[in-house]
Amino acid sequence: MLRRWTPADARALKAAVDVSVDHLRPWMPWAAGAPFSLAETEEHLAGFEAAFDDGDDFAYGILSVDESEVIGSSGLHRRIGSGGLEIGYWVRVDRTRLGYATEAARALTEAGLAVAGVDRVEIHCDPTNVSSRRIPERLGYRLVETRRGDKVTPTGEARDTVVFRITATDSSR
Repeated sequence: MLRRWTPADARALKAAVDVSVDHLRPWMPWAAGAPFSLAETEEHLAGFEAAFDDGDDFAYGILSVDESEVIGSSGLHRRIGSGGLEIGYWVRVDRTRLGYATEAARALTEAGLAVAGVDRVEIHCDPTNVSSRRIPERLGYRLVETRRGDKVTPTGEARDTVVFRITATDSSR
């Protein structure tokens, strides 16, 4: 199940982050501050909801079919400039390599390219995060750039970023 976050998801989201924090920290800058309290998680969800309503950022929960468990999170983010959306994703440590992130990225790719004014969707990741990197490759994205040392890891080391892109005219979709 892929749907927008609601405040009622706070406990399940906190549980997913708490069990996965060591798995997430190397790749997700926001995880450096985890674990978060329930109140902080509720604040994050309120922020997601407001940004979604304003059309600024679109965060979605990846949940079990019965919605009792948070499997991960994904989103369409307006952080790559006019005409583009970036997809981000993470999956809880005990649900990795089961296709959830790929399925979410596939759905959000289609949704993103259907948005008026959007001509490209990108996925950015650390080139050493093999699991994350395989997702855009599976979905027909093209590797368009490697940014050398453009990010900093939670331990303060320079980190590269690979940029994958797909457009509405790409025949590989």
